Amino acid sequence: MAIYVFETIDVTGAGRGALIDRYQTGWGPHLEDEFGIRLVGIWATGGSTANWPEANVLWEMDDWEQFGRAQGARFPLEEKDPYGCELERHALALRSGGRHDLLVGAAFCPSRAQIRAEDRAGPVVLRENVRSRGGRFPDYHAALESDYIPLATSRGIRLLGAYRHSLRPNVGMNLWSFRDWAHICETMETIETDPERNAWTAREHELLEDTEGWLLATPPAVALGT
Repeated sequence: MAIYVFETIDVTGAGRGALIDRYQTGWGPHLEDEFGIRLVGIWATGGSTANWPEANVLWEMDDWEQFGRAQGARFPLEEKDPYGCELERHALALRSGGRHDLLVGAAFCPSRAQIRAEDRAGPVVLRENVRSRGGRFPDYHAALESDYIPLATSRGIRLLGAYRHSLRPNVGMNLWSFRDWAHICETMETIETDPERNAWTAREHELLEDTEGWLLATPPAVALGT
């Protein structure tokens, strides 16, 4: 099973574009070339839906063995990864904090290779944080795979990721890709009148204790102007 690290980064001032550029041109190539840590995606939080200014980054590793090998090869940065340490130093003025979530991909979670091959990544992404009722997280993922993914796919919504938190019981995250902003608006307008969606919502209430969502925007290839 693949292992993922999701970063949520608090950006300082107007530095979001510069920070995203550092990930695209600095950390991404460096971590993949030197340690096999793959950059899956990078997004800016939609300020009208959640915290801002904020950036989000998703990294992928093959399994726990690769995760441990990469961590052991990198840390302490000052001794083992001087270029990574330099990247960190230059980013100090661009970010004020944030958090990392260590995640395990579901069996049906697409890999970065699959996302790229199937062109799944759209310009708008819905991030869902979910917390299941006690011990029901496996049931939730089973229902997500069998019931909701076919429904979402029929509406043009593509799964980018489905994860459980490795260190926090009953906690997980989903990422859903939309064609464009008109697509997400259409989905929001019809969400309460869609009987199949309502049936899924009722099923979620049986399995989940809480859920929250917000939108992420894919930056341009050259992000310095964002």
